[in-house]
Amino acid sequence: MKRANQFEATSSSSTTQEAPLLPKRSRPSHDGAEGFSADCTQQSECHKEIKKPEVSLICRLCSQLYTDPRMLSCLHCFCRECLHKEVGRQSALKESRVKGSQLNPQQDKGAGPIMNCPTCQKPVTIPVGGVKDIPQDFHLDNEVKIAQYQSKVARKDAVPCDICIGGTSLRPAVGFCCSCHHFMCQQCCDHHKLAQHDMIALDETVPKERLSAVKPTCALHSKELVFYCETCCCLICHDCTTSDHKDHKQNTTLQSIASSCRADIRKLLPSAQEVVSKLAVAVNGNVKILKEVKENEMAAIQSIKQTFYQLHQALDSKRNELLREVHAFALSKQTALIKQKKTFETQMHDISHCSDVASTVLQKYTDCEIIALKKLPYAELRGSVSKAQRVSLEPCECSDIVKVALRTDSYQNSLSEMCHLIDFCPGKSAWNSASSSCIVGSPFMLRVKANNSNGQDYPYDDIQLKVVLKPQGAGSGVVGNVVQRRNGEYSISLNPVSSGPHLLNITMNGQHIQKSPQQLYVKDKFEYEPEEF
Repeated sequence: MKRANQFEATSSSSTTQEAPLLPKRSRPSHDGAEGFSADCTQQSECHKEIKKPEVSLICRLCSQLYTDPRMLSCLHCFCRECLHKEVGRQSALKESRVKGSQLNPQQDKGAGPIMNCPTCQKPVTIPVGGVKDIPQDFHLDNEVKIAQYQSKVARKDAVPCDICIGGTSLRPAVGFCCSCHHFMCQQCCDHHKLAQHDMIALDETVPKERLSAVKPTCALHSKELVFYCETCCCLICHDCTTSDHKDHKQNTTLQSIASSCRADIRKLLPSAQEVVSKLAVAVNGNVKILKEVKENEMAAIQSIKQTFYQLHQALDSKRNELLREVHAFALSKQTALIKQKKTFETQMHDISHCSDVASTVLQKYTDCEIIALKKLPYAELRGSVSKAQRVSLEPCECSDIVKVALRTDSYQNSLSEMCHLIDFCPGKSAWNSASSSCIVGSPFMLRVKANNSNGQDYPYDDIQLKVVLKPQGAGSGVVGNVVQRRNGEYSISLNPVSSGPHLLNITMNGQHIQKSPQQLYVKDKFEYEPEEF
């Protein structure tokens, strides 16, 4: 039975017997959105520096210290009994929604039930054998036992003997067995010395490494796990080799298997950290554009209000129509950006979590503890990194999209043609050259196509297009002559006055379009363009 505990224990490298500070943690929600604030600015700040969190010793289902912790494929841990109850709860809930259906209609034949992780909501397949076949986290279990020892020793009350606890009288414990993790009275200590275990006195200052010397044992035979069954991919004891795993392929070199696991994780960690950094930059880019979209929305609303106020009652209906259009347009763009930002945050959170667990495994887990996890950290980390690398990190929307163009001089025309939203995106506008080469004294012709945020033509004339050809280094640039055509097309004529390397800058409303600035070599008359530039 678990001892009631309203505190959270964290692993520590302390070598004293002081009780660990275990702050209370509230029961987690199941909405899959933990760790992120709704405020965009706070979200941006939280990604500037990614810190490795301490290992929590509290099960997030029962809010108590772990008992027989098991690690799911998403690298989140829960008590074995808590997982058993959670699988039953989710199974009953889904069966009540779809009577007669399986827990998950898409699960493979011959596989166990599928549940959603209570922490991250990822679908997790339970082994056919049930929760008992989920990999044990021996390291975490050992950390819990150490925390329990430190907490009991730090109390002022006497600690009862674990061996005599079923007798008629309770004797106070005077010693502790580091091998069995039992508190013992003087009489039990005297008898236990015959086992030649590591015994310590309760008033003795003990390093943490000595308390964590307990070895993982077999659940069936209560003996140390010293072999690895390659057929079943699990740790086994000596008795298992002559019973359930008698004819299986076995391996006694646990160190080499653990070294291979460590090498795989160590090789993948740099890629994971690189992806997390890129995702953090992408999130900050989304936050910046969201802010600009909001500012442009407010400016557009103010401009509309002031203009239609001058037109009085005759234009009230049109004003209200445009206000609704601006709000709906901005909302659609913000929704797309927020959805993309949440995707970036979720991937960054998943990879950070996997990296933290993988780092902890590399630094603290023994060979047996790593093998017991069946390469879960490596598999989950590789999958998360691969998934994130396939996602484009470019913002799905531009910032210069929520503006309004007002034509107050055309009020005599139809109100429907009086004004329109500026859905113009310089980043999706392009240019190409109509001339085969750029030569001093000869006109160099360009064509520019203005597009909106969806890559479609933007045929309105409220764009300020500027083209400048400037020599690299010293010298003044040449401004191009811009002529507007139809459907958002522009023709530009440039007359270079000097030869050599130049930079071609093409901006719309003060922002560079695609492939701008562009490096361009201007040839003198009768000069051949160099092969490499």
